[in-house]
Amino acid sequence: MQRLLLVNHDSDMYSDLSKYLKENGYRNLAVDQVSTGSEALSKLANGSYDVLVLNLTIPGTDMLGLINRLKMLNQDLPVLAYSLILEYTLIKRYLTSGVDGYCFFKKQAPEEMIKACLTIVTGKWYISPEMVELIVEDALYNKKTDRFDSLSEREFEIFSHLVKDETPAVIAEILSVHTSTIALYKSRIMDKLRVVNLLEMKNMMKSPALV
Repeated sequence: MQRLLLVNHDSDMYSDLSKYLKENGYRNLAVDQVSTGSEALSKLANGSYDVLVLNLTIPGTDMLGLINRLKMLNQDLPVLAYSLILEYTLIKRYLTSGVDGYCFFKKQAPEEMIKACLTIVTGKWYISPEMVELIVEDALYNKKTDRFDSLSEREFEIFSHLVKDETPAVIAEILSVHTSTIALYKSRIMDKLRVVNLLEMKNMMKSPALV
């Protein structure tokens, strides 16, 4: 592994990762950083990378759409998703959308990010232990139908923005659709999830076991 592309809007995180690499013998690993999905697509179109590390919380981003486009540009490129907050429902969906692994990034333990990258470049999956624990808990104890499975890719993407308190106008701009279209999707999502308001929608994010 020689070149890593970091898609991330937090310059502090980039500094922490670069510092760790230099201090631990990874001097031959070049790290490029971009802060938006469009910049990442441009980098991939004009250069070659061994692994791409993607922050799942980049604001104003159609994340599922971005993952699809990244894979269309380079189907064989290993993509590691990461976040600083463990949002089980969202991460579970992203793991089935084309990424090759997930890292629950802790600033006090940046070595896991490198371990994850080194794992996925060999063709293996990597999932942080914290996420594995939730997946196992879900598989063993959640006997109810997962209502999120009924959401289409576009519906789930809109759901992911709604629970972050983004307005219909902002979501419409991100996805390049009319605000009225977002309103229709919101109604459909609430119907499929069997909730009556945004608060109930957010509460569904708190535990793998849906009530």
